[in-house]
Amino acid sequence: MKKMTKLFALVLVLVLALNISYAQSYDYENMEMDTYKAELAKWQQRETAANQGITDENAKIEELNKQLAAADKETADTWDAIYAAMGTDKAGYDAFTSELNGFEDEVAAFAAMSPEEIYSRKGEIVGYESRLDTYSGDPKAMTTENQNTLAKIGNLIAQAKNKMSNIAAGMYEVQRGDYLWRIARNGDVYGDPYAWIRIYESNKDKIKDPDLIYPNQVFSIPKIVGSNEYLVMRGQNLSAISGLSEVYGSPFKWMKLYNANKDKIQDPNVIYPYQVLNIER
Repeated sequence: MKKMTKLFALVLVLVLALNISYAQSYDYENMEMDTYKAELAKWQQRETAANQGITDENAKIEELNKQLAAADKETADTWDAIYAAMGTDKAGYDAFTSELNGFEDEVAAFAAMSPEEIYSRKGEIVGYESRLDTYSGDPKAMTTENQNTLAKIGNLIAQAKNKMSNIAAGMYEVQRGDYLWRIARNGDVYGDPYAWIRIYESNKDKIKDPDLIYPNQVFSIPKIVGSNEYLVMRGQNLSAISGLSEVYGSPFKWMKLYNANKDKIQDPNVIYPYQVLNIER
């Protein structure tokens, strides 16, 4: 009986090992040998079926692995053919793609600059467009991946040009024979030669002497004044300006106006049209 109990316990271990649930309960002490043998044969059949199932699944997995390996080889062969059509290999293609991505980052950084910076470096846009044409003409650019990158670069260049064109109305590039009086007289600038001083004061970082400017210098041409600034008109003096309601509302506060603009006014009795004065609140 002990032997039969041990054998049946072995069957139970087998059931657990095969992860097979079986809800039937047995009276181990009173089980007949015939019953035991019948149950044992049943579990042995199940074990055999389970093992066969495992063998069948392993065969399927092996077949799938073979198909996967064949698909990988077919993909690799296809790419090798594509690389050959482009006149390169995988290493050459990867190097080109990496270089193209670096170019995209470079143009993106340029397009992110301020409109004034872009305008002052507008000559670089021509170089970017030339490089884009060169990359576009390379056979390695024919893949969808690289075509998408080229399209992004083209869009970034267009963005930079658009930002530059928006600021162009507020910038002026000095031409041969130009001087501040002549530039200010230009209808696209101020249309009034007396406005030369505004150009000078807005570009003191570039103009050391208002009588000396040079071709290809790029000057800022401000069109508006800030909330705490005042644009001097012809015939005005400090007293008249300080008396305006939007300034101090009292002509006797002209000294406050003078003190706030000593960097621009050498003689409080002499101010010029188109000077931009700071209004100290």
